[in-house]
Amino acid sequence: MRKSGQFVVPGERIGVIEEFIPDNGTYVEDGVIYAKNAGCILIDSISRKVSVYPLTKGLAYPKIRNIVIGHVAGIQGSTAFIRVIKVGKRFLSGFFTCALHVSDVDIRYTDEISNAVKVGDLVRARITSYANGMFHLTTKGEKLGVVLALCSKCGETLILKNKRNRKLYCRNCRNVETRKIASDYGSGKI
Repeated sequence: MRKSGQFVVPGERIGVIEEFIPDNGTYVEDGVIYAKNAGCILIDSISRKVSVYPLTKGLAYPKIRNIVIGHVAGIQGSTAFIRVIKVGKRFLSGFFTCALHVSDVDIRYTDEISNAVKVGDLVRARITSYANGMFHLTTKGEKLGVVLALCSKCGETLILKNKRNRKLYCRNCRNVETRKIASDYGSGKI
């Protein structure tokens, strides 16, 4: 049982809707009340309302439809795991991990996730949902996708060779690779 004053982080379980009425700083999923932001729990024992009040102003926490920036930390099957370092315009002091499924990469058919992103790439994506304890992303959109890629052979930064067919070129080893690139790939804007 949670108590007033207890510190929670986004996504942490607070209680169930049979116990409390969710209020500020909370959200409900499948009858369970979760913290929407980092802060302290406040329980109004008379009205049975539960809230989470942030400890700091302007704390960056993810919301559905936010644009995020992160590094591809790993690929497993048809899913890439993105370690997010920036939400909207705010850099995070830590990071959290989101999932990018191959079906959410592009409006064009993508057969394998490794044809769109590779481990180490810097990616701009939009949060589409929160399910199974994880935020899910999409890179469908002109300004979404890989904003900086490294050569999978030598580790050098890849330059854009042909925007139309998404070809990236390594000046060092002459390797050519494809990615789902953002329209401003290589501009340095994140």
